Amino acid sequence: CDNGGVGTFDSLRHVLVVGGSVEQWESLDAAGWHKYLTMLRCAVENVGADWLSIYPHSGEVKLMSSRDLLGRISSFVGGVVENNKVIVQGTTTIVFDPCADGRDRFVQALSTLEDGIITEEKLAQAILRPAIGEPDLVVIFGAPDQLPKSLVWELAYSELVFLQTQWPHFNSEDMELAINDFQRRDRRFGGVDS
Repeated sequence: CDNGGVGTFDSLRHVLVVGGSVEQWESLDAAGWHKYLTMLRCAVENVGADWLSIYPHSGEVKLMSSRDLLGRISSFVGGVVENNKVIVQGTTTIVFDPCADGRDRFVQALSTLEDGIITEEKLAQAILRPAIGEPDLVVIFGAPDQLPKSLVWELAYSELVFLQTQWPHFNSEDMELAINDFQRRDRRFGGVDS
């Protein structure tokens, strides 16, 4: 992987990639998943990101059960299934979450919280688990005029980059473009310029 055009960036710790439909995820074979994972891992490890989360853009698990899809992805990428996600350990920990509806992810997170006072911090941890911290950069492979419904919580303080490249036909240059765009931004974490 050659990301010579991208430097390390201390504030880029968690990258979230949103692309493809659940149906496309179900139809991708082992070689396709390996290529996809290798390209993404290379792009984010070279800039020092600790976490890479991957969500589908749209769809529902119809062709096979969620458990079957998780097992299939896990076997293809060498990960383990934990809490309805596939986790791949490495320099950058990768989290595949096949839930394409952010509202469902929100409900699932709420169901894991123990009784008591629900705080924003506890809820964020439950939604993003096992990743630590909200995404710094969200790369959406799709049209810029429609946010995917797979994102509800993750958009609050994240920088968004839309790429017209279709999933899974993007390459390391597309990721480099998104990371370079992120590096040029003045992050305000929800604030506005005065």
